Amino acid sequence: MAAFLYLYAMNTTTPLRRLETLIYAGLWTVLIAFFALDSMRARSYTSQPLLTIDVVVAVCRRLVPFILIFAVNNYVLVPRFLLRNRLLAYLALSLALVGAVWALQYAAFADEMARHGVPGHGAHMRPGPRPLLPLPLFLDLVFDILILGLNLVIALIVQRLRDRLEHERLLKADAENQLAYLKAQINPHFYLNMLNNIHGMIELNPAVAQDMVIEMSRLMRYMLYDSSQPRIPLSAEVEFLKDYISLMQRRFPLSKVKICADFPAAEASAGVMVPPLLFLVFIENAFKHGISYHETSFITVHMQLAEGHVDFECLNSLHPSASAGEPGGIGLVNARKRLALLYHGEFSLETRATNNTYLTRLSIPTS
Repeated sequence: MAAFLYLYAMNTTTPLRRLETLIYAGLWTVLIAFFALDSMRARSYTSQPLLTIDVVVAVCRRLVPFILIFAVNNYVLVPRFLLRNRLLAYLALSLALVGAVWALQYAAFADEMARHGVPGHGAHMRPGPRPLLPLPLFLDLVFDILILGLNLVIALIVQRLRDRLEHERLLKADAENQLAYLKAQINPHFYLNMLNNIHGMIELNPAVAQDMVIEMSRLMRYMLYDSSQPRIPLSAEVEFLKDYISLMQRRFPLSKVKICADFPAAEASAGVMVPPLLFLVFIENAFKHGISYHETSFITVHMQLAEGHVDFECLNSLHPSASAGEPGGIGLVNARKRLALLYHGEFSLETRATNNTYLTRLSIPTS
């Protein structure tokens, strides 16, 4: 029985099913060894060999009822009744199973005693009080109940683990779906802003607008292909942000708009991976709410690598009249949701607005 369970476990693809089967194989190995050693101990008081074919046959005969209880309970009663919440039916059938197997054990015990002419059984009855239940039959009943109970406990524990793993799988799938949805919203948001920028530049400087279309195509290529990965090198994300800032600078006169950007060098950020397009929304908001054609404006972007963290800071002038709505909007809301799904509580995002400035600070782990 133990060898069969072990071979079954090795051919099982599900890790949890393999673990369950190996547990049963180990327990059956212990039980078989217990009965074999008990038989060998009894034969050690005689001159008979300790281990013979008769011992093996006797152990197998002792184990057949227990194997029957285990097989019926584990492969029929538990999956068809207990795990389907048919508790009363399972209880009744499991009690009936134990009763039926124990009745067979009782009949085999009585027949064995009668064949050996043991007093108290068969035709020769010893007068006087007799025990209500002979010790071998009592032990058989105890083993029947223990095997059923142990099988039940293991099945329930494994099912609890299986339910927990399924729950975690569903949570992970839901989080991945939400991430895909939030990430999908970034591209239309980005394209809308860029098209508005180019539309405005067409009227001011058509030649510059043509160059902006070419530069935008390069950014779109990055967003369509490179950003499809869950994680990308920080150096690639930095190059994209530099191109975006360069493209946006072409819209505004240098005399009124001051833009400073400081990013880590590619050598310093080697091996650091980040989610794609994570910082874009904050720089987009800076241009949307921080730049005015009629007032002096500025944007300062700073990114550095600390110990195990990427620290990002964006400070911009604030001109509420430049764009309707509060700074951030749907882009910032989606960014917070995305950060929560990606990093849970292991990130820090702070936004602070004054009368004429808006500050965003973000810190994320590098691992």
